[in-house]
Amino acid sequence: MAEARTSDGHRLCRRRWSFADCMFDEANWALTVGGHRIPVELKPLELLRELLLGGGNLVSKEDLLDAIWPDVMVVEASLPTAVRKLRLALKDDQRRTPIIETVPRIGYRLAVPVEVEEVALSADGGPSLHNNDDGRANPADPIPGRRRMGLRGAVAMAGGLTIVVGATAMTLASSREAAVPKAALAVSQQEAMSAIRRLDIASIERMLAAGWDPNAEMRAEGNRALHYAVEMCEWNPGHDRDRLVLMVRTLHEGGGRLEQRNVWGDTPYSIANSPRYCGPDHPVTRSMRATCTDHGRLRDACLASYEIARRDRR
Repeated sequence: MAEARTSDGHRLCRRRWSFADCMFDEANWALTVGGHRIPVELKPLELLRELLLGGGNLVSKEDLLDAIWPDVMVVEASLPTAVRKLRLALKDDQRRTPIIETVPRIGYRLAVPVEVEEVALSADGGPSLHNNDDGRANPADPIPGRRRMGLRGAVAMAGGLTIVVGATAMTLASSREAAVPKAALAVSQQEAMSAIRRLDIASIERMLAAGWDPNAEMRAEGNRALHYAVEMCEWNPGHDRDRLVLMVRTLHEGGGRLEQRNVWGDTPYSIANSPRYCGPDHPVTRSMRATCTDHGRLRDACLASYEIARRDRR
């Protein structure tokens, strides 16, 4: 078998990473979820590898871009697109605790414990057992070199060996506080609505970084930021379609949930899909549909409650 390498030419180690119900086999460049092999493009897999190497610590957008697209200028949406595809592969939106956590405007981290299995090579090129702490080989261990990383464990690379370092709760708290800037003033929903109307993505990113919640109700009928964004198709037919797609993606990456329903039972997707608003052929509707589709089937979570009830009555 040819030696596997990343896009920057680095040789892949013989490691298997286990987390939640997933496994990433680094040597074979393979991802399984729930015991099933999942086809994934190269860039999302390289993103997963970088987050696994981060061991639960925050990995900045700049570091991810440098690692995944070395010496290449990429468009602004490349990293969020890779994150979206990886989340789809991991079925993140179906989990009680998502695997990938977004720190708005800063980066991403893994939010679940991870185990790594290392298979060292002996002098004759075959696998060898890792030693216990007292220097004795452990032939009883069915998976040599298994290490368990805590929720915020750190992986340090030294001399070709993977060293797993535990992080204390105190360290976690201080690092999280340092990573996320605090807002001098609370963000009002009126400010957020104004920025969405203007398709002012930079302002929305600043609000997300300041702690604004895109899932907070904006209106009495229970509409959130994603609902409000796609309503633009009705009251501003001449809007910039590409910027609306980027606005929706920014809100989604900032934590906005596509499964949120308003008091009428509508989700952001059901509104966008309606001919009264964006319609099924609008790029923002197609983008949301791709996110909401799992194995060729549109997930109930993205449908309006009345759509599900209507289908069930048939």
